[in-house]
Amino acid sequence: MNDQNKIIQNIEKRFKTLMIGSISRFEQAFGYLWNHGHEPTNEKEEFFRDKWEDLRYELLNHGNHQIRSAINELDDFINHDSKYKYNYNFLLKPKNGDRNV
Repeated sequence: MNDQNKIIQNIEKRFKTLMIGSISRFEQAFGYLWNHGHEPTNEKEEFFRDKWEDLRYELLNHGNHQIRSAINELDDFINHDSKYKYNYNFLLKPKNGDRNV
C-alpha cells in the first residue's frame, strides 16, 4: 500500500469513527427514552426506539454517502485526475536539525 492510499484509508477511518462516536454519545445522552440496551417496556419507549432507529439509519446512510464522495474526490485529486489544473508538491523541511527527511 502506498502512502497516498494509506492517507485515504486513515481519513476514511477517522470520519467513520466521528460518525459512530457521535451516534454513541447521542445514545448515551438520550437512550433512556427508549430503554437503550434493553427491550422497550412500554409504548412510549417503543415509539422513541422506532424514531431513533429510523434516524440512526438515515444518519449512517448520509454519513457513508459523504465519506464515499469525499474519498472519491480525494483519490481523484491525489492521483492527478485530468480535471484538476494544478499540481501540488509539498516540500518537507527537517525538524530540530534532523537531516534525514
